[in-house]
Amino acid sequence: MENNTWKLILKNLAVPIKKSASNDSPLAYPLTSFAILKVTGDDRYLFLQNQFTNDLENEKKIVQLSAWCNPKGKIITNFIIINTGENYLLIFKKDIKDYVHKKLNMYILRSKVKIDDISSSCLLLGLSNITQLKLDQTTISLDNIVMENINEKFIARLPNSSNRYLLVTDIKTMEDVVSKLKNTLEFQDDANWEQLDIISGIPWINSESKEKYLPQMINLDKLKAVSFKKGCYTGQEVIAKLHYRGTVKRTMKIISSKKKLYVGKNLYMANSEKKVGEILNSSSYKYDDIFFSLAVIETDKLSNDLFSDTLSKEKVSII
Repeated sequence: MENNTWKLILKNLAVPIKKSASNDSPLAYPLTSFAILKVTGDDRYLFLQNQFTNDLENEKKIVQLSAWCNPKGKIITNFIIINTGENYLLIFKKDIKDYVHKKLNMYILRSKVKIDDISSSCLLLGLSNITQLKLDQTTISLDNIVMENINEKFIARLPNSSNRYLLVTDIKTMEDVVSKLKNTLEFQDDANWEQLDIISGIPWINSESKEKYLPQMINLDKLKAVSFKKGCYTGQEVIAKLHYRGTVKRTMKIISSKKKLYVGKNLYMANSEKKVGEILNSSSYKYDDIFFSLAVIETDKLSNDLFSDTLSKEKVSII
């Protein structure tokens, strides 16, 4: 439904969507591959603090990466979390939405918490190569923004160094936003935003990869999505033990290839049918005549020549 809503808005406003690779002009990306859960209630902070890997820092308005793990420390899903001051918005891949929504509700018990799926009533717009935004009668400088609420339009800076932003609002307001921005921003396909995530090293867990990886295997510790100072949360014992005493046997790398790679496909060494890695996320478009992907690879195999499968032997390069 969210995808059809975006299509209708763009069609009604005659906004063309380009599928070209990202460039240096101000860009907007109607995002269709994410779900949004809204968490409200008096106990929302304590509830999420006891479940997720990052430190929500009580009532501080923050935007952060985080993850939810099972008791064995394996990631169920990972999020961008926006604390609006009145609720938490959990942004993650929509193909795992029903599973996460149902499972997270099972842990509420007597807590004063409500978790609503607002994916059908709110939309996400990604922004890049932009320093200011004119909404309503106000021009907003984005240079120092972490999260701002401008008349129920939530603008959040991605919690990394890519200088990208998310704008979250209801459908009617988003239509008004797009009508104001369509003449000053180039609108690009959602897959180009996914490509920017890959190039930035931001992984996304989906229904195929859920409960397969520890946070350190997909670099969530390096992305500051895991706190080793907060109290207990689900899977914390395993994750902390690996951090302080263990060695990560698999790690995530950005890889490039001449051909498109597919999520879930395996990586092999030359002249071997033994799997040494697998594709976690993959871009749909070429950038400078190559495709980029994120792959989880056995750490001691990183110096070997790697191939995407045993048939075509498409060589991949670690960035």
